[in-house]
Amino acid sequence: MMTDKNNTLLIVLIAGILLIAVIMVLNSGQTKIINTSQQQNAITVSGNAKLDTEPDMAEIYARIETFSENAQDAKDENAKLSDSVIKALKKEGINDKEIETTGFFLSPRYRYDRDTEESILEGYTLSHILKVTTNDIDKAGKLVDVAVDNGANGVDSVTFTLSKEKQKEISGLALAHAAEVAQERAKALASSLKVNLGKVVSVQESSFDFIAYDATAKTFAVEEAATQIIPENVEVSARVTVSYEIK
Repeated sequence: MMTDKNNTLLIVLIAGILLIAVIMVLNSGQTKIINTSQQQNAITVSGNAKLDTEPDMAEIYARIETFSENAQDAKDENAKLSDSVIKALKKEGINDKEIETTGFFLSPRYRYDRDTEESILEGYTLSHILKVTTNDIDKAGKLVDVAVDNGANGVDSVTFTLSKEKQKEISGLALAHAAEVAQERAKALASSLKVNLGKVVSVQESSFDFIAYDATAKTFAVEEAATQIIPENVEVSARVTVSYEIK
């Protein structure tokens, strides 16, 4: 049988639990009210913009590939050809900062013998990939010829893109256009809801991107004198998200 003291403790414990539950409910209700109020006092829209601009930089990936029964011989031959290609490119005005190695692979080559059902080592292939960058995009075709004529036996890609300076310039234009689109959408939405727009609450750059033109996706126009590679425009896109206060 419970004593009066035990009954008192039980009542106090129950009262404490009920008090904590009430506080939690009240706090939960206050948070929802604040969030709802914020949602009712603002309108958020996104604006997208796309622009076309002329590229101001070309990137050429030339491959020097050699094969020999001996790995050392494959490496030595590749070094001679690579040195020849680099020296020829420098004579065309390409400096050290505009030439870099983006790939260097030495791998064995095997031949499968059906009679013995064994893989026979034939030798070693060394691939050295040079990336050549130039701001003279009209010179891209000539640089391809120079690389091939002096030892390169493959061109992995020729890409026309934007320099960092051009990216900064065009991104400002694209983002400004995207912001204008967002503003027009906000006005149209506010008009349909019969409310007035107030000041800008927040602005967020959702994205900025551009698609470089890959000339290797098309066939080079080759003439007797030189290779001609004609660039196309680069597509730039931007997205901005803006929140406006509702009056």
